[in-house]
Amino acid sequence: MTITILHNAICNIWETTKEIIETILKENGLTTTIEEIIITNDSEAKEYHFSGSPQILIDGIDIDPMASKITNYHESGCRLYMWKGVLHEGPSKEMLVEAIKKEKRNL
Repeated sequence: MTITILHNAICNIWETTKEIIETILKENGLTTTIEEIIITNDSEAKEYHFSGSPQILIDGIDIDPMASKITNYHESGCRLYMWKGVLHEGPSKEMLVEAIKKEKRNL
């Protein structure tokens, strides 16, 4: 399993998200690569289908169930996440746990 954190220079929420991911991995006895990609312009945003920071991919798949509906890719701004009817500034720990455990079952 490879976890990728895409982020921009503007939004620092990715740092907290990375810490949460590391904690989840440790709590579940998992070791994996966490790759960071910094998006610096709109061309890169289009290339990576980036729609705000942070964006989390597990084995290349966006963990956000709403990701397939996103069609506007841009470098700037923070990404908001809707999880179980609540809006979050980044992916919630619960959302990350569910995504990681789902991928773990697929290994």
